[in-house]
Amino acid sequence: MFIAVHVGAGNLSRAKETRYRAVLARACEAAMELLKQGASASDAVARAITVLEDDPTTNAGYGSNLTLHGTVECDASLMDGKTNAFGAVGATTGIKNPILAAKKLADESTQLLPLGRVPPIMLTGQGASDWAKHHGLYADVNLIAEEAFDTYMKHMSMLCEVHDTVGAIGVDSEGHVAAGVSSGGISLKIPGRVGEAAVYGSGCWAQDATDDLPAVACSTSGTGEQIMRTMITTKCAQRITQEDNIQSAVTTCLQEDFLDSPFLQMYDTKSVGMITLCRHKSSGRIEFWYAHVTESMGIGCMSSTAKKPKTFISRKPNNDAMLSAGWLVQ
Repeated sequence: MFIAVHVGAGNLSRAKETRYRAVLARACEAAMELLKQGASASDAVARAITVLEDDPTTNAGYGSNLTLHGTVECDASLMDGKTNAFGAVGATTGIKNPILAAKKLADESTQLLPLGRVPPIMLTGQGASDWAKHHGLYADVNLIAEEAFDTYMKHMSMLCEVHDTVGAIGVDSEGHVAAGVSSGGISLKIPGRVGEAAVYGSGCWAQDATDDLPAVACSTSGTGEQIMRTMITTKCAQRITQEDNIQSAVTTCLQEDFLDSPFLQMYDTKSVGMITLCRHKSSGRIEFWYAHVTESMGIGCMSSTAKKPKTFISRKPNNDAMLSAGWLVQ
């Protein structure tokens, strides 16, 4: 069993490094506790992200970046590799833990509604809030943390942008995988903007192993519009299943499918980071890999045999195009 989490790819403050690592550790421990009790990978991923959403240090749930109008609108999605179920909410307000709403949508997406209606896999805005309220997931809480408000006031004078998202990937005791992502979006975004965290194939991806292909899970952070334009998360998963070397697959993907993408030629600065895993069905071997083209990325991970989580802030050397690293978990 294995869980990995991230608190976003961007320029993470060195002053907050201790706080980032603390919440990364708590998220890993909470998820691993569930996995050891026999919970599914999707349950563990949702639990990890819930911990991240509840911490004001992160840009998800409570403490999210504010819109141009000074409000909080969150995006989140979850994908279950066992069932291929996917659920997402976008531009939501008043939902304390958007990832739980996304998971509920994913769980219900495999069953038809009365009269043969197809269940939604994504809800946005007021519709998402109304649906969450009906399912007991709407808290109508104030998600504006003092620190986020201070940042909002600063950004209103600077009109700068911050890109970071939280996410998780996991493998349960039966070898099934899942991935999820949650975000408050970019600071000073236009109200109603939906980022990659709510878009199918953009913020996260998970697919179980087959007789011929390994299981893969990915969770991504960065500039949402760039991630959506390149579909980098789905492409990375495809490369991992097609290549024998996860390092080569991830590194090549970020270089060729993102940095060199013709769909991003209008951007002077490009921002993406991801955590990935690959589980081989025959051997049970799990490989973990992460990469980012941003200045830094906060990461935590834990296997079922580890006594405590491993947490760190990965920082890219100034002159390098990206940082790419990982290891064999088991």
